[in-house]
Amino acid sequence: MSRPLYVIEHWALAEPDAGRRHLIARGHDVRVIEPWRGEVLPDLTGEEAGVMVMGGPQMVTDLADHPYLSDECRLIEQAMEKSVPLVGVCLGSQLVAHVLGAAVGPLTDGSQCFGYYPTRSTGDGSGLLPERLVTLNGNAEHWSLPEGARLLAMGESEAAPRQAFSYGETTIGLQFHPEVTRPILDQWQRDYGHVIGLPGTQPRAEQDEGFGRHDPALKAWYGRFLDTWFGPPAA
Repeated sequence: MSRPLYVIEHWALAEPDAGRRHLIARGHDVRVIEPWRGEVLPDLTGEEAGVMVMGGPQMVTDLADHPYLSDECRLIEQAMEKSVPLVGVCLGSQLVAHVLGAAVGPLTDGSQCFGYYPTRSTGDGSGLLPERLVTLNGNAEHWSLPEGARLLAMGESEAAPRQAFSYGETTIGLQFHPEVTRPILDQWQRDYGHVIGLPGTQPRAEQDEGFGRHDPALKAWYGRFLDTWFGPPAA
């Protein structure tokens, strides 16, 4: 019997992202759920292959405006209680941090991220992330490190400070976006181009150059990470 791997999405993507396609190609039973469209989240049994909570335009500081995000927080709690492998990406990582009691919000100087930023692994992250990786970020809010969590990666830019953490053996949060394909980046630039020019963001030409230069290494790492974190699909 296949074990579902749930992917929670928060907006209409231009196409399935690279991580979802990778997991499907590996044979995982990927099931996409979109609570923002009214779709109902599952009750976890503990036998699932994993849960991924992805990014989106919503903010943790606007939790009251998006009641389905509170439902996602309960799903995150279930995943951690039942030791289901859990990955939070950007908004997803912020929701995980929020569930763990950490502060989530904008940087004090008002900086935002939109572009490619150098990231370095910490000692705790050295087995999971390369020493240096240039990562795509697109966010206005960040998490502080939850109590009991391990900081895995730091950004070299003040606009992109903490980049990855783990909690226990089955939960990880990634502030950056390794899943974004070229069509999805085009969608970002079209739909959120109004933030380009704000402190911390990069011009579109720099983002385009960054995708061409850094995306192959980012995708190669992401595929290895997903294979490690979720393991092979059930036979």
